Amino acid sequence: MAFDDSQQLFVRLLTQHERLVYGYILRLVPNWNDADEILQETNVRLWEEFDRFEPGTNFGAWAVRVAHYQVLTWRRKRDRSRLVFDDECLASLAAAAAADDSCEDERRAALAACLQLLPEKSRDLLARCYGCDTTIRDVAAGLRRSTEAVYKSLQRARLALHACIERRLAGERGP
Repeated sequence: MAFDDSQQLFVRLLTQHERLVYGYILRLVPNWNDADEILQETNVRLWEEFDRFEPGTNFGAWAVRVAHYQVLTWRRKRDRSRLVFDDECLASLAAAAAADDSCEDERRAALAACLQLLPEKSRDLLARCYGCDTTIRDVAAGLRRSTEAVYKSLQRARLALHACIERRLAGERGP
């Protein structure tokens, strides 16, 4: 069974944004099993409504909005539960989740910028340690350094990244 272009686009966009949608649902639903069920229902709804999605617009925002309505539907079904959030509380949680997503986007952008400011040797070390399934011991052997030296260099690179990210998020632009 071959996929047409629309189906391929849907699968690509859904795969790219599913973690975002699931994270949003988890912020609003206290139980992981319920969140899994809501995600599944959300994915079905996204597929059913995909012809209404306009390519080039923000699929993630659209998917989160659909998930929001699926959470509301789930809440109506679960009204007899002892732990039920009122609409005001749910709206507050949704706003907090949106703010968290915005902060994560800013943090990722700061990380990308700060990575470019690191010396080449530090970037190479980070890529070796985090870029693939490898151990520090393997990295140390490949660099002909002790594991302790690699850990120390990695610690310095992470501290530099952390400081740079914090400065960027605070509004400073220095390295």
